[in-house]
Amino acid sequence: MKLIDQVKPEILDALKESKIRYSSSYKAIVLSLSDVERYRELTINQVDNLITFLPNELHPNGRTDFYYGDYLLQKEYQV
Repeated sequence: MKLIDQVKPEILDALKESKIRYSSSYKAIVLSLSDVERYRELTINQVDNLITFLPNELHPNGRTDFYYGDYLLQKEYQV
């Protein structure tokens, strides 16, 4: 299963909202989420790009959240 299938719906919705103004960044984020199966397979640059286009309330809450990707993943896929 690809990582994009494990992402919370509200994350995908927030990214879709940014699609209008930043279509190439949106495409790059979706492609990076579609290419890997686990959060840890993303590069730091890909994670940084993802966080940049999310509203503040969807950002990671601390190191652990950032490290494991719990801010991004649905409950059943969280570590």
